[in-house]
Amino acid sequence: MILVTTDHVPGREIAEVIGVVKGYSMYGFATILSSFTDPMRIASMIEEARENEEIALAELETRAEDMEADAVVGLRFAPSFYENENALKHVAVCYGTAVKLV
Repeated sequence: MILVTTDHVPGREIAEVIGVVKGYSMYGFATILSSFTDPMRIASMIEEARENEEIALAELETRAEDMEADAVVGLRFAPSFYENENALKHVAVCYGTAVKLV
């Protein structure tokens, strides 16, 4: 599966647009005030957020494969955070256009 942020795959031609494909993942962080001042905890939270985005990307890729796509073009990430029940939630969303290539 080819995943690109551009609207085309270099050296390839798009034969068919299949449709929008998305991947989601959510991870919760404890909102302990010291978490935001402890450099080690901050580094850990950043790594957990990266892993969360990788999970969303893997879901997107699986969904694109289920659609029998050869590639996803226009790949974008739309992370967001919200607080719920004393936990900070990181929502990772990625989306793009599933296509068939020539």
